[in-house]
Amino acid sequence: MAGSGTASNAGSSAAAARLDDLRRLRKRLLAGGGALISVLVLLTAVVSSVADIEEFHGRERQSFLEARAALDYFLYQRDRAYAAVINGNDVLWRDQRPVLQRAGAALAGQFLAQGQQAVVRAEGRTAVPWLVLGVPDNPLPPDELSAYLGMIEMYSAYTADSITSQEAPGAVMAYAYEPQGRLLAVSNVRDESQLLQMLGVATRQQAFARLLHDEPEVRRLAPRPGPIRSASREGRLRSRFVINPFNGQPSLAGVVTMAEGTTPYFRRVVFEPVDAIRARLEAREEGRYLVATGDHRVVLSTGGLTSDEQALALAATTHDLGTRPTRVYVKGRFILACTLPGVDWTLSHVYDGSDIWMAQGAYLLARWIGALLIIGLLWWLLRRIDRRVFAPALADASRVYESEALSRAIIGTAPIGLALLAQDSGRPLLENETARQLVRAAGGNAEGAEGEVPPLYARLAEAGHAVQGDESLDMQWSPEAARATQLQISLALARYHDQPVWVCALRDVTAQVELEENLRRAREDSEAARQSAEAATRAKSAFVATMSHEIRTPLNGVLGHLELLGRSPLQPSQRERLDRIRFSADALMRIISDVLDFSKIEAGQLDVEPAPFALRPLIESVALLYAPDALRKGVRLYFDIDAPAGQDCVGDVHRVRQILNNLVSNAVKFTASGRILLRAVVSEDNSQLRVQVVDSGIGMTAEQADQVFQPFQQADASVSRRFGGSGLGLALCQQLAQAMGGQVSVQSTVGVGSSFTLLLPVRLQAAAHPPAQPLRGRHVTVLSSIPEWRDAFGRLLCQWGAETTVLDHLQADTGGDVLLIVGDHRPWERADERTLSAAHRRTVFAHAQGPLIPEQRGDYTEVTCYASDALLAAFAVDDGVPVSAQLAREPAKHARGRVLLVEDNAVNRELIQQQLEELGFAVDAAEDGQAALAMWQDDAYRAVLTDINMPVMDGYALARELRQRGHTLPILAITATALASERERCLAAGIDDLLLKPLNLERLEAGLDKARLPASPRPEEGISAREPSKASVAIRRLFVETGEKDLAAIEQARANADAARLLDRVHAFKGVLQMLGEEKEAKQCGAVEQRLRAGEPVSDHELDTLQRALRSCLDDYRATLEEGR
Repeated sequence: MAGSGTASNAGSSAAAARLDDLRRLRKRLLAGGGALISVLVLLTAVVSSVADIEEFHGRERQSFLEARAALDYFLYQRDRAYAAVINGNDVLWRDQRPVLQRAGAALAGQFLAQGQQAVVRAEGRTAVPWLVLGVPDNPLPPDELSAYLGMIEMYSAYTADSITSQEAPGAVMAYAYEPQGRLLAVSNVRDESQLLQMLGVATRQQAFARLLHDEPEVRRLAPRPGPIRSASREGRLRSRFVINPFNGQPSLAGVVTMAEGTTPYFRRVVFEPVDAIRARLEAREEGRYLVATGDHRVVLSTGGLTSDEQALALAATTHDLGTRPTRVYVKGRFILACTLPGVDWTLSHVYDGSDIWMAQGAYLLARWIGALLIIGLLWWLLRRIDRRVFAPALADASRVYESEALSRAIIGTAPIGLALLAQDSGRPLLENETARQLVRAAGGNAEGAEGEVPPLYARLAEAGHAVQGDESLDMQWSPEAARATQLQISLALARYHDQPVWVCALRDVTAQVELEENLRRAREDSEAARQSAEAATRAKSAFVATMSHEIRTPLNGVLGHLELLGRSPLQPSQRERLDRIRFSADALMRIISDVLDFSKIEAGQLDVEPAPFALRPLIESVALLYAPDALRKGVRLYFDIDAPAGQDCVGDVHRVRQILNNLVSNAVKFTASGRILLRAVVSEDNSQLRVQVVDSGIGMTAEQADQVFQPFQQADASVSRRFGGSGLGLALCQQLAQAMGGQVSVQSTVGVGSSFTLLLPVRLQAAAHPPAQPLRGRHVTVLSSIPEWRDAFGRLLCQWGAETTVLDHLQADTGGDVLLIVGDHRPWERADERTLSAAHRRTVFAHAQGPLIPEQRGDYTEVTCYASDALLAAFAVDDGVPVSAQLAREPAKHARGRVLLVEDNAVNRELIQQQLEELGFAVDAAEDGQAALAMWQDDAYRAVLTDINMPVMDGYALARELRQRGHTLPILAITATALASERERCLAAGIDDLLLKPLNLERLEAGLDKARLPASPRPEEGISAREPSKASVAIRRLFVETGEKDLAAIEQARANADAARLLDRVHAFKGVLQMLGEEKEAKQCGAVEQRLRAGEPVSDHELDTLQRALRSCLDDYRATLEEGR
């Protein structure tokens, strides 16, 4: 590190000089660059503004050209029209003069007889009268007079049809005269006095002098012989701006010369109002225009041209103008002007700076504001760059020397070896003490002789040529007579003192490498131990799953026979023991099912099957299942459902039910008093199902809540001792929820209670059978002291279409169709309750201990509050008529057809056979697939129920054989496990669905319904006699008795024209008939009820037919009672 002080002084001077240069460069760059860019921005704004103004001038010039084109077109058409008139007149005078003379001969006599005065008017409705006057002192020769009069008669015929006459606002004024002044004819004048009055003269001579005043000027025009193409250019038309002598209007006067060869023989003068020309100009272009004569008389102006602007425009016409527009600038106004062809007129257009500002001001203002903003932003940005970039850069540069000195100090004191090596030879140019020590330790001499390179550095230079860019490498250096050293080296190519060098960082990692080798061996040993543990865990799970499967098969027989035994007559003590046995067996089955499901999850075989399901039946079934246990402990169980009506959730209802059963079961288990609330809510966007189970149980601490979802874990050991349980339920719930994309969470407070929340992603779809509104048009009063029941039942009744009044206490002035009292707690006087009940047509009492089948007890109907179907059935009770559940017919033995049962286990085969027979099926049983095929009869079976694993021929082979034979009946597999792989294998073999053991009657019935087996067969239509109802004798007798009363009520309602009473009785009859299975009569009642509800009239014939049908039905039921059936 020698010589560092000298280098530091030289570096300090150079750094100071560089700093001064940077400061000067910063000022030049920022100030000069900013000024240059600002000037460029301003120049751009100026150029673009000038371009905009020139663009405006161009648009005004184009508008001027279009205005001139409108006038040019008018003058051109006028010139061509006059040329056509002149040519026609010349041909007529030249070739048809004898005809004209003959036509005018009679007029000539009249003319002379009246003192050279006559009114000539041709025949026809549109003919125009012409007053013809002559000069007595200078008469025309008779032939010429006759010819002129004949020609004037033709003028009379077509004057009204000329273009000038058609476009004139009133009667056109024109006159014609003989060039020598011997004959004068004026249109639309009937006598000489009228003419003299219009001209304001006293004598005929004065009239001639007034109208032939311009004849000397006209004679200067030398007419060219016809035919002509342009009247003005060929000396036949002279146009001047004059005041019409007849009406005083400014007009364009056209003097038309008729000539024979080059000798004029007749002239016509036509006046065209200037207003018509102005209208043409204004219709074409808006703006300030001026038309003036060559002698600076104003013909017309448009656009509100002021007198000053007119004077400026007239002054501009003193310049030499041509047909091309000329623009001049006079006193702040721009004037465009040019001459018009065929007349001595000029057209001028005036506009000024205000017009430019109105048209382009917004663009000019925006452009200049933008330019100023750009300049301001530029200087702000330059100032920010100066403060953020240049100033820090200069500050950094001022610290370069300090940094360089500090860097050298850091290199010298670094704990690793640092060295700069020449790229080609490896000669050390700079190194710290640590690098020297490493070189000496590696068997080299750091000092070395003159020109000698240490072997380690030479090896590093060679290795540097093989690396790509900046790279780190590990090297084992083993020099002779020295211990092997493991070095970790980093190489980077750089420049030092204008030559390429290697920047080397060296570190002795011998001890670290040895430590990493020891750690690697330890990890290998740990991985081997982990794999052994996982193998043991899988073996354990397989053992547990296998044992659970083997236990479920015999347990299925136990539960099935217990269920069948429960349907047989038993003594109360026997039924109590049976219930305890079934409770214990169910608990054992739940534990086994949880263990098996947990094993499926660990094996990745959990099968999730999304399908549409109704949310309300699911929640109600869970509440109904655990309500008896809660009631026995004195705990109140409530539920509430908030979901869109007519929509089904899509999800795995079996797994959801499994989770809810676990959560509610735990809530009942750990709650000694208080309440449990089961609440289900679908989110507003219909994408999430939220189910909460809130209890007032023992609660948990935060630490206990953290571990409650772990397998085989409970809150603590005392919970297991006090309440029992495996600790697997909540862990399984969490696993099932996560498998469906959701989760279960808990909030709990010790001594207050717990709230478990299940969140599941769902989607809604329209229900296959949308719920009707069976209570539409009815008013129901809900009375309950429990807020949860008021909310739940109020919402339910609104979905059913009822008009609902919800009360938390008695109100005497409330009435309606039905009074619904919900809950066991009724904190009011029974007498007041009876008063309120009397104000309603019927009363329904729904409570936790109510029956599933509504029962009529005195003046009210009692029903459970956990089943909406039962509640709806209770509303159907009217005047003591039994409800649907009471009137349902028991299934006839073997009424639902025959099924084939294939099961190798004799106990299970007998159990399932008895269950199927209990459900109304006839059963043929076989011990394996081959025996089943041997007893097969075509078209004899409704379905096949088969076990899967059987000797001789298993269920897969049986299903494939039946499908190959072309049979399409449902095939259901009965198994104790239902992994996803096994389900796929069943579907591939042709099996429609799987029924999971153990099978109770409810699950078996649900599986058969899912396979869409036919319902109980109905009586054939051809049988005339009515089959006796399977309802009890008491119910049939009650139907007959109340039916007679209802028929009498219908007759009375018809007599009194009481539509409401009639509707009520018909509706009651319909419900009872549906439950009795009398569909034909029920449909007749439904048709009449529908028309009555719609307010439509029902004919007497229809009502008579309905009464006869009801009478016949009652008679049939009365006959069955008399026969004792």
